[in-house]
Amino acid sequence: MIRNILLVTWRNLVKNKTYAFINITGLALGMAAFILIFAYVNFEKSFDKLHPDAANIYRVESQFYRGDNLSDSWPTSTNGYATAMKANFPEIESYARIDWHNAERVVKYNNIKFREEHVCFADSNFFNFFAYPMLKGDKLTALNEVNSIVISQSAAKKYFGNADPMGKFLDITTLSDSYHCMVTGVFKDLSANSTMQFNFLVSWATIPNFEKDFWYLHESYTFVKLQPHASPDAVEAKFPALAERYKTGLSLKDLKWTIKLVPLTQIHLNPAKPNEIEVKGNRFAVDFLSIIAYIILLIACINYINLATTKSVDRAREVGIRKVSGAHAPQLIMQFLAESVIINLAALAVALILVLAGRYGVMNYLYGEGSYGLLFDGALYLKLAAVFVGSILLSGIYPATVLARMKPIAVLKGRFSFSKSGVLLRRGMVAFQFMASVLLIAGTFAVYRQIVYMNSQNTGVNISQTIVVKMPVNTPNYNQKTASFKTTLQAIAGVNAVTLSGAVPGKEVGKFLADRRFGAPKSEERTYEMLRADHDFIKTYGLQVIAGRAFDKNRPTDSVGLVMNEAAVKQFGFESPQDAVGKKVWIETLDKEPNEIIGVVKDYHQQSLQKSYTPVIMFMDPKLPWIPADYISIKVNGANMRQMVDNIKTTWNNTFPESSFDFFFLDDFYNRQYAQDTQFGHVFTLFASLAIFIACIGLFGLTAYSAARRTKEIGVRKVLGASVQNIISLLTWDVVKLIFISSLVAIPLAYIFINQWLNRYAFRVQLTWWQFVLPVFALVTIAVATTFYLTFRAALTNPTNSLRNDG
Repeated sequence: MIRNILLVTWRNLVKNKTYAFINITGLALGMAAFILIFAYVNFEKSFDKLHPDAANIYRVESQFYRGDNLSDSWPTSTNGYATAMKANFPEIESYARIDWHNAERVVKYNNIKFREEHVCFADSNFFNFFAYPMLKGDKLTALNEVNSIVISQSAAKKYFGNADPMGKFLDITTLSDSYHCMVTGVFKDLSANSTMQFNFLVSWATIPNFEKDFWYLHESYTFVKLQPHASPDAVEAKFPALAERYKTGLSLKDLKWTIKLVPLTQIHLNPAKPNEIEVKGNRFAVDFLSIIAYIILLIACINYINLATTKSVDRAREVGIRKVSGAHAPQLIMQFLAESVIINLAALAVALILVLAGRYGVMNYLYGEGSYGLLFDGALYLKLAAVFVGSILLSGIYPATVLARMKPIAVLKGRFSFSKSGVLLRRGMVAFQFMASVLLIAGTFAVYRQIVYMNSQNTGVNISQTIVVKMPVNTPNYNQKTASFKTTLQAIAGVNAVTLSGAVPGKEVGKFLADRRFGAPKSEERTYEMLRADHDFIKTYGLQVIAGRAFDKNRPTDSVGLVMNEAAVKQFGFESPQDAVGKKVWIETLDKEPNEIIGVVKDYHQQSLQKSYTPVIMFMDPKLPWIPADYISIKVNGANMRQMVDNIKTTWNNTFPESSFDFFFLDDFYNRQYAQDTQFGHVFTLFASLAIFIACIGLFGLTAYSAARRTKEIGVRKVLGASVQNIISLLTWDVVKLIFISSLVAIPLAYIFINQWLNRYAFRVQLTWWQFVLPVFALVTIAVATTFYLTFRAALTNPTNSLRNDG
């Protein structure tokens, strides 16, 4: 029996090579797209699931309310939250903290020194709380002692080569502090799907005593593990009352302090918040790509179903003879399901070959260098197996059922025809393909327009020809040396300007203080981003002063003056930028006297267009040393940038021999903010085009068969005087009508989805009517061209031949 099924299947495939090719190609492309998309989707959804207790671990995020209005929401918390919550909330089983405060530090061993981004402090139980594997040392005691440090295996290789790092010492330095730490453990390099990425963890005992449980520095990540069946909502509800007992300082005292317990496994795909360290994923992109994967596969299956059921007319006599010979419906269904299995197996084989052949180039283009490793995920292929079975059932059962239900007498007498419901179902499936195509074309236009818009907008800040150097670490005569370094740089040929600042465009300012207008009550305090600048910052970056003046070297009092942006002016409640100039404000921690506003700059894009303008205050006040300058920006006009960098490095090494030289080009750094959006554009465009292509080859197959089946009708019409033009118009109108009907549903859906996606951006393109009409026009053009070509060939056939052959 099996031999007979395989033989019949082979003969049908050989007899109908074109339709077999269309089915296998469509299904193969659909499966390949599914693999490529879900390799990325599974990875993005796998973050932090490596920890056995991940489902019970939450990050404690800080929220502040003024009345019923949320004024601030941060992913961080103070060091004091954890100990107070553990002491007062029985729902808390354990906690672990990691302090990211000033985490960028220079690490030195003998003559080897590098600036490392994430050198953090962590609780002694950190490696017991989380499941990061330890390779050397005891995870229970490695972080117990003062000045102990645990490092990653790559860091061990980087600083110690093949030597055993255990017991050796690393010097850890920032601008404000230095530590001499003994290596007490080595942990395995963190996997790419770990939200937190770090290479060095210093013991919590090393932190100055006043900071260990301090309630007024929201610069740590606090994680809590709840007791079984404990409710995170109950913990959140009890926190405000706890906070009232501990927030004894004046800062933010009038606000209601609350927390949000965010599940560990959801952090990666949640929207980014201020001061967030990790690189966030994009939940919208992940969910939308998942939908596209299933749409592509569904379109391929619809092609198979339509072609199989449409060609059932050709196989009707075969089925009739089988039934007359004693074949039962289950046997016939088995035959056609077997054909579906073979076609799907062939498609799967082709899909795997396509994926393996293009795994480096395609994956790197879509998701970045090294991403081909995402293809080797067991969960991906379990999902593919389920989809494969589903594809067989979806693309096999309906055609098999239609054929098995044929009445043998009617078939053998030539009176077989499709039922009205069957015709409507097939047209409905084609309409779905058209609807999906309109949605995807409209989406592609929207993504492309938004990316072009973001890259072409005037940011209000001049970032061209700018080399940025990171400030040196702690060194004797620091202020004198940095001033001397700046002066020396200004004397280099090709250097136009030099400025020192706490942040540069493309980086969040990140330093928040609670400030209010002079004379206003504490209840009017709001948080502002505090940007340390110098006299040359505004001029160097080309910021537009719209009221007052910029910092002036010839005015000594400007050292305590303030320059703010328009967003800050609005938040303070001033009537206009001009109204703000000359007014005074209280700056948090500077309680003796207020600072005067000397100027206002036009709002500019400190970060990408995804984010709105935030209230920023620029200051130079020496009484705020704990908000330092972290960057030196150097405007140049030289054509030889490499030589310019070498000149700057030579000057640096002569001035700061104890610090590593670390620089970047600002335009590259700023544009990196749009890398994720550009990547999403590439991915969306590729797979949307693929879905449309699969729909088009299905349309080609259906039209080709329809034209072949209607040869006699075309011949009769020609004999009766119909022109080729009339025949083509008649047959193409069916397709065009279906596209227009599909568009009535697709356009409103496209508007909703696109608008929802664009709402993620503070600055976005406006939707226009043409971007919804154009996809319909494009689809009509493709469909008409396909139908025209095939119908034209049929219409040119000699009617005598077609009537004779069909008779």
